[in-house]
Amino acid sequence: MLTLHTCSLHEAPLDDRGMPANIVWVDLLNPTRDEELRMEQQLGVLLPTREDMAEIELSSRLYMEDGAAFMTAQIACFGGEKQLQSGPVTFVLTGGRLVTIRYIEPTTFKVFAGQISKQPALCHDGPTTFLNLLDLLIQRSADLIETSAESLDALSKSVFVRRRRAGLENVIIQLGAAQNNNARIRDSLASLKRLIAFASDLEAGVGGLTLAHLQGFRERLSTTAQDVGALADHAMSVSSNIAFLLEAALGLINIEQSTIIKLISITSVIFLPLTLIASIYGMNFDHMPFLHSPEAFWGVCGIMGGIIVFLLFVFKLRRWI
Repeated sequence: MLTLHTCSLHEAPLDDRGMPANIVWVDLLNPTRDEELRMEQQLGVLLPTREDMAEIELSSRLYMEDGAAFMTAQIACFGGEKQLQSGPVTFVLTGGRLVTIRYIEPTTFKVFAGQISKQPALCHDGPTTFLNLLDLLIQRSADLIETSAESLDALSKSVFVRRRRAGLENVIIQLGAAQNNNARIRDSLASLKRLIAFASDLEAGVGGLTLAHLQGFRERLSTTAQDVGALADHAMSVSSNIAFLLEAALGLINIEQSTIIKLISITSVIFLPLTLIASIYGMNFDHMPFLHSPEAFWGVCGIMGGIIVFLLFVFKLRRWI
């Protein structure tokens, strides 16, 4: 799908390649090959394919060609799923325009499109649009980290509770999902950090950057880089908290299993002498002490009860129970 965004509502003349001059942002969502060829002809640059965007080498993700800057970053989004997904998004600054190529649907792009319809100044030119969209993506990352931290607080209460209604297995599954989300957020922040560092080194004349606006462009990127660094530290803290809760949950499971084994062992020890007495009087001999005595049954029961009380007292004295 091809979406064109303009900096004003007024009609503008066509440039030398047949595109209206007031079109500042071109958003390509799941573009067809015909749409790619059309935009390459109108922009005068070769756009990266989906396979090119999936490359992990920096030379394939961050490069300059024909006076345009090509920057690809991993962006985390839910995309209609319960867990975070991630995919590459390419930002192309060329001729004073911003071109975005993506095969995922982060909510940020819809939100930004709605904002520029009300505030066209956000989309004044390509570099300005790039900076404002980048800020919104980072704000979204901050929201995702905050949501992850809040979910961990709830999981922490489920772990450190005396009377637990649900088993810890479900908590471990939720911790695994939280770790998956946090890993995708960290990967996205690391990718954005590299993109910002590359964009900060752009010179005047590349992608429509002018000498007059270059200093302001770099200053905003410097502030953005600080925000990304702070978010990366926060994401690292969340990751450490996840690891702590996971170790605590596994430790509590081991304690519960040890408690169960201990109770089984104590029960076995208690019934061991009782089983011995019952086995002796279960022998098929004609002459056994107290075998035909009316009081023998109650006497043996009393002895068994005394053994149980004595063993429980010893276990309690040694703090085994």
